Amino acid sequence: MRQTAQTGPMDFYAVFLRGVNVGGVKVLMQELSALLHDAGFSHVRTFLASGNVVLGATGSDPARIKERIEAALDEHYGRQIPVIVQDAAQLGKFVAQYPFVPPQDGIARHRYLVLTGTQADAAAIFDSAPEPTAAERLAVLDHGICWEVHRGESLGTPLARHFAMVASKFLVTTRNMNTVEKIEAALRAASA
Repeated sequence: MRQTAQTGPMDFYAVFLRGVNVGGVKVLMQELSALLHDAGFSHVRTFLASGNVVLGATGSDPARIKERIEAALDEHYGRQIPVIVQDAAQLGKFVAQYPFVPPQDGIARHRYLVLTGTQADAAAIFDSAPEPTAAERLAVLDHGICWEVHRGESLGTPLARHFAMVASKFLVTTRNMNTVEKIEAALRAASA
């Protein structure tokens, strides 16, 4: 937590927008950064073009930050864009507890984190998931699901279809673990 002379203690958060820059919802990262600054957040930094943000906020908790960001997005874009907000401890836990070490078998794999709105959502999505294929591994953590799949198979497996289907029922968004690790490192550095 940083202390600022004018505003008091500042905490840093990772924000993951759901469904942007796919399906006709175009959000430019420079525009998103300006929008979040205008909404009262500081130290805004975006990652990639898929709605990943690290930002600073004073006197807020993740639920309040989520409300503020979603309201600003709704006002600006005229549509709801759901977000998931994680503090440094939550995101650090995902990175530290990611359970899969890739085997040394020469097969390229993608590592994903399916972030969910609540722990109950993660459990429900995991419990209703089909069995992983031989090319996949699956595990549940507090507010997310860890999924590993062979490269080239991340769209066609029963699990991939399951994750796409549950997106209409639950607040979920999927990120590559390489991206999550970069965001977590930036969040940790900002919080130091």
